[in-house]
Amino acid sequence: MIFSPHPDDESLGAAGLIQSVLKAGGQVKVVFMTNGDGFPAGVEQADHLLQPTAADYRRYGAARRHEALRAMATLGLKARDVIFLGFPDAGLASLLKKFLTGPPPYRSPFTLATHPLAGATIIPHADFTGKDLTREIARLITDFRPNLVATTPPQDRHPDHSATYFFVHRALTEVRQQHPDLHPKVLAFLIHFGKWPPDQGAETGSRLVPPQSFPDKGIHWVSFPLTSEEVATKTRAIRQYYTQMLVMSRFMLSFARPNELFIVEH
Repeated sequence: MIFSPHPDDESLGAAGLIQSVLKAGGQVKVVFMTNGDGFPAGVEQADHLLQPTAADYRRYGAARRHEALRAMATLGLKARDVIFLGFPDAGLASLLKKFLTGPPPYRSPFTLATHPLAGATIIPHADFTGKDLTREIARLITDFRPNLVATTPPQDRHPDHSATYFFVHRALTEVRQQHPDLHPKVLAFLIHFGKWPPDQGAETGSRLVPPQSFPDKGIHWVSFPLTSEEVATKTRAIRQYYTQMLVMSRFMLSFARPNELFIVEH
């Protein structure tokens, strides 16, 4: 089960892992924490708008959901295995720090929403609070019972990414209290960390290596090898995110390497 902060992070960090699990006969669920609808530069670039409205941001989020479904289909997933929680893009850190319980719930400054879209919630009447997001993640883990969970690490420099780790960790703690036998291994894939990864290595065959300035030198990194076919499929999946390629194609394609890096949590 992969928890991706935004539509595209799962393909950048774990597209090879997804393919490998599916080829081995395993099951994969990809859970998107947000719809990626709080990205002003992306909306302006995609829609040529200097002052986007809340409706523009909501349409942008819908476009990113469609891109995600195409990317997941490229990797071999069915639509039923893709879950959009619809919590606020650029707001997950606020849910963790200021809106953990509510009321009031957090209000997105982009979409102006205070709760996920109708039909997107796992727990009825969920609002933009950290408590409700944790409950939704816990329900998904309990229902799917994964033996492996992958998400972004707390050291990731994007606030949504580091907050995603903490929400997943909180949910896992709650699940283990109720289901001691449910104890999945946790992997983390780094996306944002300064100028890492260097984009000059994109699609050249050079391998990803951990950033030298990573703050925790004692963690255990695993290099997961990809075949040339898996790299090609990963690249096609990344290119499905047209709205993001418009803004940061070099960065996106810098993850198209013959390996993926994961931090193994003990």
